[in-house]
Amino acid sequence: MTKPGGKILFIEHVRSERPLAGRLMDLLNLLPRFLIGDNINRKTVENILRAGMKIEYSENLASDIIK
Repeated sequence: MTKPGGKILFIEHVRSERPLAGRLMDLLNLLPRFLIGDNINRKTVENILRAGMKIEYSENLASDIIK
């Protein structure tokens, strides 16, 4: 929770929106999950909205897998 008027900034590795790349990330996700406990195929934008937060600005930083 933030104070009124506060902001939360995310820089997040997300699942590609491109169909083939997204499916490939789903398949490859087992490796980083096993090695470092991290997922490479998160749907962070959807999760933020589902949590009731508002996205004021979103930008692709590396292709479409870093937002």
